[in-house]
This record gives sequence, C-alpha cells and structure tokens, in this order.
Amino acid sequence: MTRGSLTFHNQKPQMNPTKISSFINPIEFISRAVAVRTEKGMKGLLDALPIADDQTYTYDPKTPDSGWTAGKFHWVPLGMDRGNAGRIKLATRPENPIAERTINAMESLIELERSREVAKDENAQMPLSPRDAVLRYYSLPALDQLPRLSKPIQGMKPREYARQIAKRIRVRVTYEKPAGEFAVVIEDDGIGQAPSRIHETLLSLGASDKGDKPYLIGLFGQGGSSTYAASKYSWCVSRRAPDLLHGEGDGMGWTVVKEIFRKGRRDPYYAYLAAAPSGAVPILPAAAADHIQLKHGSRFAHLNYNFAGGGSAVMRSLYYMLNHILYNPVLPFDLYAGATIATIYGNGYRLTNAALEKKAVLDKLFAAQPL
Repeated sequence: MTRGSLTFHNQKPQMNPTKISSFINPIEFISRAVAVRTEKGMKGLLDALPIADDQTYTYDPKTPDSGWTAGKFHWVPLGMDRGNAGRIKLATRPENPIAERTINAMESLIELERSREVAKDENAQMPLSPRDAVLRYYSLPALDQLPRLSKPIQGMKPREYARQIAKRIRVRVTYEKPAGEFAVVIEDDGIGQAPSRIHETLLSLGASDKGDKPYLIGLFGQGGSSTYAASKYSWCVSRRAPDLLHGEGDGMGWTVVKEIFRKGRRDPYYAYLAAAPSGAVPILPAAAADHIQLKHGSRFAHLNYNFAGGGSAVMRSLYYMLNHILYNPVLPFDLYAGATIATIYGNGYRLTNAALEKKAVLDKLFAAQPL
C-alpha cells in the first residue's frame, strides 16, 4: 500500500514497533527524510506515517504504556520532561545554538578517537583537556597557532591538513526561496549513537556523562537543544561507529522534534517522535545508513530556522558570527552557506594570520582619546 507517496509493507508494525522497516521501505523513506529542508516538506513526511494525535496522547513517565496505541509513533517530551520549554528557550541570538551544535560535533570526533584508544588499551590515560585530546588524536595545536607552523603535519602542509580535518564537521545553511525559509544542517563524522540510546543521550536534557571526561567541552547536556526553539521542526539521524557498538545492533536512529501546543493549556513543550513507550526512537537498518553514506556520526537538521529577519545577509554574516563566537575552537569545521564553502578556524586564527601577513587588523582606526 502507499500513503503520501511512501510505500508501506503489509506487516503489522507492532511486531517490532521501533523498526520503521517493519512497515515501510527504509531506503525510500530515508532518501526522502534527509532531503527535507522546509516545514511543508516535513509535514508531508509526517503525514505519511502512523502517528498518534499529539492533542490526545500524554506521556506519563510513571506509566509510559498508559494511552499508548500499538502500531503508532507518539510524541514524547524531550528529556521525558513535560515542562522543558523554559530550558530550551535560552538562546539570545540565533547563531549561538548553531555554535553549540558545532561544539557537540567536535566532542563527537574526540569521543570517537578516545573510545578507539580505550578499545585497544583500557588503561590508556585519558587526555587532560579538549586541546590535549585534539593534539593527541588529530595532531592539531591550538588553531590560533596554526599560521605559525612550518613543519608538515601527517605529511601535509599545516593549513592543508587542517582543511582536511574540517571536512569531518559540516554546517550547511540553505535558503529555500519558494518557502522563504532557512534550513541549518549540522553533520559530523564522529562516534555517533546506537539507536537504542539516542533518547537517553542526544535527545536528553540536563543529563550528561561528561563529568569524568576532562577531554570533552560541554558538561550540562543543555546547549545544543536551544536549536529546537529557533526551528519549526528538527530532524536527527545517528549511527554508532560499527567498531564501537559493544554488542548493540548496527543501524540508524531517526526522529523529529517539534513544539507542541495543547488545547486549553498555556505551557507548550518540545517533543520528539518515539516508537516505543520506553522513549526509543524509530530504527532504520544499516543498509539505509549506507545509502545516505552515513558510516558513523550524527546529522541534525533545523527547518524554518529563525534568523530574526536576517534575510540574504545571513549567508554573509554567519561566517563572521561563528568565527566570533567560536574564537579559538579546538577543531576547524566547514561552513556551506549557499554556494560558498569556507573553513572556520575562529578569530584567534584570523588575527594571527593577519599579523603574520602584516595586514591591518582593525577595519577602522580611532584617534587617541583623553581619559
């Protein structure tokens, strides 16, 4: 059967409610899902899925099975917290959440190499800081020192090598002209997450396992979630590095996040699409991940992103804003703004580079002023 141009199988989905492939062609579905860049496109995708009405189902952490309809997906509060809106709507500028998501991507790359290191030697001493980790695993010093380097790194010129590392984190910003909407997609080739744990990690709020990991940057598990408040819809896919599954099955988790306004209430909340009362997200097979060339890592897309009326200037200003906010990031990353691709190293790097090239650092000079 077909629904909304997607092909469904005849099996009953409740046989394995977390697996989309139980009742839908996974390759066909993921191809369409990761291409969605507009609010209308997401609504069309969701209309093709069996989803319980968000006005009738209410998640109860004490009795999560209560009211759950077998064979349907349900909207479950992020962090299993019905009162999560106040913590998500914290950002003061639309660029800040993008920077937070990018930092999460840097951590994912660091955690990938640390986990592989421990797999080889469980007694390997952990790095003492994020910069220590990046130097150990990626041979990169603080990026504001990169222009001063002359010796090759891994057989490459320092800046050429850094540009290659930057390709592992990609921030894509598109403007969909017919809809008049921006979309922001943050991709990383890091460790990723097993589908069964996505709701406990990537979709958690205020929960963190970073307290005993000095080599990671964040701590409170909060910052990246502010992207949801700037978006009408967000979608996420993640796949754990196959060599680090530790007994978990290989596959890819997928879900959508949106704000829900319940009739008769004035306290909206943010929820994600869950496939089971436990909160587990829908699962797609490894073949679907391979189809979209996701070997490991995560992708977050934020649709109809609110740049506070930035208009066409967003594409130009975002480069400068991210360099400013992430003054000296531990890892470089690539920004795709429309047809332009630029590697971001932070303003610390740019100032060092300008000084070495004897360029004017300030775009406007001021006369001495009496105090």
